[in-house]
Amino acid sequence: MKGMTREEFQFIIDIKKEYEFSVNGKRYNITYGNDDSGKSYIALGRLYDTPERYKTFNELINTAKIDNQYLRELIAFLEQ
Repeated sequence: MKGMTREEFQFIIDIKKEYEFSVNGKRYNITYGNDDSGKSYIALGRLYDTPERYKTFNELINTAKIDNQYLRELIAFLEQ
């Protein structure tokens, strides 16, 4: 399995492509939306659970954690 670079992952986020992936046998997904004030957000969470919302790509990769690992540390293991 070939992992992703940070740039490839950022491209997925920039074009707002919904993305589903597994970490330690658990399914996660990334979706997008707008809050009540119309500001866009990135949503990350376990499949079918309520996701956490992030305002920017940098906030997403620097604060989001999956199984006590920052998302930025997992990007290299995600499938394209």
